[in-house]
Amino acid sequence: MNEQFDKYFAGTLTDAEKLNLFRQMDDNAALKEEMADMQNMMALSGLMEKEEDSRLVAEKMKELERRINKRRFLRLSLTVAKYAAIVVLIFSSWFLSEKYTQEKHRGEAIWIEAPQGQRVYLTLADGTEAWLSSRTKLKVPNQFNHKERVIELDGEGFFAVKKDADRPFIVKTKQYNVQVLGTQFNVFAYSESSDFETDLLQGSVYVYNKDHKEAGLYMKPDEKVFLKDGTLLKSTSNFKQSKYLKNGIFTFEDKPFGELLTRLERWYDVKFKIQNPEIKTYVFSGKFRQSDDIASILQAIQEVGKFNFRVLTENEIEIY
Repeated sequence: MNEQFDKYFAGTLTDAEKLNLFRQMDDNAALKEEMADMQNMMALSGLMEKEEDSRLVAEKMKELERRINKRRFLRLSLTVAKYAAIVVLIFSSWFLSEKYTQEKHRGEAIWIEAPQGQRVYLTLADGTEAWLSSRTKLKVPNQFNHKERVIELDGEGFFAVKKDADRPFIVKTKQYNVQVLGTQFNVFAYSESSDFETDLLQGSVYVYNKDHKEAGLYMKPDEKVFLKDGTLLKSTSNFKQSKYLKNGIFTFEDKPFGELLTRLERWYDVKFKIQNPEIKTYVFSGKFRQSDDIASILQAIQEVGKFNFRVLTENEIEIY
């Protein structure tokens, strides 16, 4: 089982092996506790970044090391470090390949996609910066025209738009568009879902149905526009995801479990079967890496929540 845990945290388990591992933990409380210890260790080593946290991290790491066999602890650390290096090499190769593709097809619009569990950062031709979430597709031209700057989004993206008063910047989604001149905002709009959200951090934007542009909503900083029962509504936004933009750590405060599950479904291409609808109203605060696998994230939330989950298939999870 030590080898299975090592492979799990190194990211080398197959989907079938992961499914088997979590089924074993459902029937073995000691095994489940050991997995929780290892997850805590990984979280402490990767998520606590502030200088004032260093003492607490050191204490907790020593405590965990006492509970976990030292030899296995060191072997795991080396394995994870090796895997991280491989990820960097793979991502660098992908980025260079994508850059080459843009050069090869200069003048054409291309689709850029963020793989499952990863985020992609890119700079558009006008200097606008974009951060794409897991399973997000973005269609961009190599050069914008003289009248407007148009891109197409299927998924979730955060944009820091380069200001250009003469050329509005337009993010097109399946049904709703976001038009700006220069600002920072986040858009959540996966084509396989009816959910749509826009959070504004700086500047101003105009959100509208592509079939009825005149009936849109203007937004101010710290406002959120979302879709409910086919109508665009506006509320106060609490989008504060600086760490999320930099390194893929998603932070949530007093977030209904139902909203979290919606994002997890889109990011990880899974479906949740919820036996008790009341579970969706539970409120949680915390953070996780978007690169973590779905079972690990649910298990971490489960530690403080009153629910259980069962992995049924690779793409289906039961919440009860």
